[in-house]
Formats: sequence, structure tokens, C-alpha cells
Amino acid sequence: MEAEYYSSSELGFDKSDISQDSFEIIQNLKSHGYDGLLVGGCVRDLTLGLKPKDFDVVTDALPHQICKIFPRSRIIGRRFKIVHVRQQGQRYMDYIEVTTYRADPESPGSWVSKILPKSRNKRKVFQGENIYGTREEDVMRRDFTINSLYYDPVEERVIDYLGGIQDIQQQQLRMIGNPRQRFLEDPARIIRAIRFKAKLGFDFEHGMEEEIQQHTAWVEGLNSSRFYDEVVKFFNQGAAEESWDQIFETPLGEMLFSHMASDRRSNNSDQFTGFIRQALRNTDRRVREGLPVIDSFFIAVVFWSEYKKSLLRYMGKGLREHDAHDSAVSDCLVKRPQLLIIPFRVCDIVHEIWRMQAMLERRDKRDIRPIMANRRFRAAYDFLVLRSTVGEVDPTCVKWWTEIQEVDSMERKSMITQLPNPKPRSKRRRRKNRSVRQHARLHATQPQDMM
Repeated sequence: MEAEYYSSSELGFDKSDISQDSFEIIQNLKSHGYDGLLVGGCVRDLTLGLKPKDFDVVTDALPHQICKIFPRSRIIGRRFKIVHVRQQGQRYMDYIEVTTYRADPESPGSWVSKILPKSRNKRKVFQGENIYGTREEDVMRRDFTINSLYYDPVEERVIDYLGGIQDIQQQQLRMIGNPRQRFLEDPARIIRAIRFKAKLGFDFEHGMEEEIQQHTAWVEGLNSSRFYDEVVKFFNQGAAEESWDQIFETPLGEMLFSHMASDRRSNNSDQFTGFIRQALRNTDRRVREGLPVIDSFFIAVVFWSEYKKSLLRYMGKGLREHDAHDSAVSDCLVKRPQLLIIPFRVCDIVHEIWRMQAMLERRDKRDIRPIMANRRFRAAYDFLVLRSTVGEVDPTCVKWWTEIQEVDSMERKSMITQLPNPKPRSKRRRRKNRSVRQHARLHATQPQDMM
């Protein structure tokens, strides 16, 4: 396989644009006689003039050999082993992924295909194995040509086997191999294709869009946690609003957010649609400014209208606000039939964001300090501000919460004191169970002096 080489300077970047940690890892691998390159999305983004989020290293060293070179590392994964290398002085969560070149056991040229009989299921035989290979074999396992680029920061050159640089220049999203076959092998590629189109503004190669429209249902076979991780990436890459539109250009939109699909079909630009769009724009702005975004906030936004309807329904049945809230959260995030299964850690945060909305609006002086001490307060406050932009919340309420975060402790105490005195809270009457009530009635009818 012939490769084309480009100097990074002619593509508009150099090694100063990559993380120092990844550069040191590559240098260390090379000093021990191994290959070491950056690969995938980080090289693509550098070529496009974007700032990569992650820097992934690939090498011909095996996982146990990598761990010998880097004592502060650990092997993760079972089917596909990856080494997380942590540099000296960094926190545990700050690591670089280092992966060994792999071969596809089912590709015609693979050494695995030569030793296994054709009638055997190679995927099943090697389900728990890691099939390592050469760089030329590794590149054929990647999804899109724009993600198949390798960068050597020591030599300062990009290695292109499949025309990825040309596709970037032509703004084309091209699959490595037949799109239908590659989507069938890994349906997550359907989600990635839609995401890259939204993020980069590239056009699909001829025939890819038709394959996505016809076979989006294949994503239902993905592992639920992996599916969730792929979907939330739509909304943390700086193109959340465009991603929202692209999702609904395919069957994926209705599969994920069926409660929104009818509104979009009827071009209904109601208050809730504006609420979602404002949240997406705010998310994109935060990403551009380098501020953190959390997936739980987006989940809270998208299912807010469903939550409100469910909350009103339960309160109409006579449930107390607290119990109605718990039931509504369960209906919206846990019990509803859904393709997008939301992790419990996310449900817990959304539960708190929604629960605190009524408390923030009431401004009961007894609750102010506990609310502000709550670790979800800032997210709940941001949600309150977002609701005010579409007229759901009185602007004076938002202004008050904004000011109380900015003043000193004495002024804060004064602001709380000036709030109107709250209504007395009704004491909860302990409800006796049936046997207790029956026992009480029986005791009342018996003579008191039995002796």
C-alpha cells in the first residue's frame, strides 16, 4: 500500500500544536525502538485548523511492552486492549490512550484469514482476542478516510494511505470500504457519519446518505451505554444546534426524541422548541469559549416538557409536590420505552435540576442557604436562566438569584431577611396502616379495668 507524505507546515500546523504529554510519549516509544504516531480525529482537526480535544497515540509495541516503558500506565479493555498512560505529576484522570496497530481478522489479506477455514466464524473465534497487525492493516480498520491520517511529530509529517487529505480539501466524508458493509459491521458508524457532517459541514460521498436513511434502525443493536456515549457527543462538539437539525433529517431523530418529531413535522415553532434551540446555542458558545458542558443538562432540557406534563398530571391526582416530582422523573427518564437509555448518574443530576426549579422560584428564606450549598445549584440556576429566556420564569426572580451569588455574606444575609415570611409548612400526618387502626379501635371498645 502506497502512502503519501505531507509536511505538517504545508498543512498549516506543527508539533507545537499537539499536547506535550503525547509528544513525550511518542519520543519515548521511538527511543525504545518502537513506532509512535498520532492518529485519527486529532490529526484531522489539526489539518482543519481546529483544536483537538484528545490526542491518541498508536504504536507497534504490544500492551505489555508499553507498560514496561511507562510505569504509570494500565491496560484497560478486554476485547480491545488499550493502554492509558499517565505522565508524571498529572492527575489520574489525565491520560493519553496508546493503542497497538490492529488487523481485521476478517479482511482477505489478514494473516488470520489465511490460517482459519473459510467456514468458521472468525468474529466468534476471536471475540476475546486482540489481533495485532501492521500500520497498513491498521489503517483499513478505521471508519472514514479523514480519520485515517497518521502524524509523526518527530519527523513533522502526515502519512496518508487512503486520500484523507484530498477528502478534507474537497470537504467530503468518505467511508473506507463499502458504506453498507461498514455500517453493518458497526452501526455506531451511522451516528458518527451524521455527527461529522454536522460538525465539519462536509458532504456525504455518493450513496452514503441513502444507506443511512435505509439502515438507521441498525443502531438499535448497539450496547446501550455505547449508544448513549455516541449520541451525547452530538451536543458537546461545538455544533449542537446543527447536529439537532441533522439528526431529524434521518430516522434517528424520531427514534431518539419521538415527543419532538411531531412538532418538527408540523413546523411548530412553539415555546419549547425555542427553549431547546436556545440551550443548544448556549452549549455551542460554551464549547467555543472552552467552558465545560455536561450531558445531564441537555437531557434535562430535551425532556423538560414531558416532565412538566407528567408533574401536572400527578399533582392533579392529589399527590404532594415531592411525590409527584419523583413519579414524573421516573416516567420521563426510567419507565418510558426508549432507545436512549439514560444512565442513573445522569438521572440523578436531572432529578436535582428539575426538583430545584420550584424551590428557586418560591425563594423561601428557609431554603436559600441549603439550595446554594447544593452541588447542583449552579446547573439548576443556569436552567432557571434558560427558562426565563422563553418567558417561563419572572426575570426579577432570575435577577435576585444572580445578585445573591455576587454579594458578600452580610449583603446576602440582608437579601434573605428582606424576603417575605413564608407560609407555615403543614406537618405531615403520619398515616397509620390498617392493622394499627384496627388495633386502636379494638383497644377503645374494651373495658379499661380488666383486672
